[in-house]
Amino acid sequence: MLTVTISDQLGNQMFAYASVKTVAQNRGEFFGFVRAENNLINDTDKQYGNEIHTIFPNTKAEFLTELPTAITHTWEEPPLKERTANYQPSALTVPENTLMKGHFISCQYFWENRSHVQKWFSFPEDMELAVQKELAVLQTKYPGRPLVATHFRVGRDYTQQGFRLADDYWFHAADEVLKRCNNPVFLLFYDHKDEKGGVVNDFLQKYDCEVCRGSLVHDLCMMSKCHWQIICNSSFSIMSAVLNANQDHTILRPSVYPVGLDFQKDDCFAEEWISIPARQDPASRRNCHIQILKGKILKLIRH
Repeated sequence: MLTVTISDQLGNQMFAYASVKTVAQNRGEFFGFVRAENNLINDTDKQYGNEIHTIFPNTKAEFLTELPTAITHTWEEPPLKERTANYQPSALTVPENTLMKGHFISCQYFWENRSHVQKWFSFPEDMELAVQKELAVLQTKYPGRPLVATHFRVGRDYTQQGFRLADDYWFHAADEVLKRCNNPVFLLFYDHKDEKGGVVNDFLQKYDCEVCRGSLVHDLCMMSKCHWQIICNSSFSIMSAVLNANQDHTILRPSVYPVGLDFQKDDCFAEEWISIPARQDPASRRNCHIQILKGKILKLIRH
């Protein structure tokens, strides 16, 4: 049996589940997951919560309330700075009855198995129906025009912790879409929009857009149904593209994924997606430096 520790926000949970379950499935072993202490949640769904087993019905049976006594080994993902890729071949050869720890944010773990991944993360029926109805209304309003799901992560957490992309990424991506398809409409999903100014409002002024932001599960579901997607540096955003089952879909992704003072490895994205030039927002990086410095000063004061 392989067991994985699920932790943090929804996208991270989904990556860990999909990656380790694929490994277990390929080895012909049972699979289960346990929940770590969850202290890094920035969004929740009023109806479905923020856990994979409360959102996706097909995952419930594998949720373990405690670690099985049969688990006698532990494998832990190396720190980001110590690995050259997120995909770790050694994760495929662990002994039986191993607890797997990490986020496993690499599409390489499950890319050939993604049709199964899409089934594992099938949405609740009422959400599927609601999103299909919403898309039908948009298709009637904009007949024949491509609908482009566009995801922004520009909230306070990303800005303060060094994760935020520079605003020009979304404009580069939108301009690339305009080169590739005729008269698109951009459907906007975001974690934050300023009352005045800011990248989301600037984007709204420049392109034909519809704000489609809803709940956590609604946004994941609706983004995954669009034939065109502009994703960002977010595991949630990436998983929406992984769940996209449209045969003719086109995914645009940023060339970099800032993570504080480091960068996520490139294999977090699928190779076939279109890479759009992107850079870390300089102010966000400075904020990260400041936060680290404050932490060091506080540590010195306490000692």
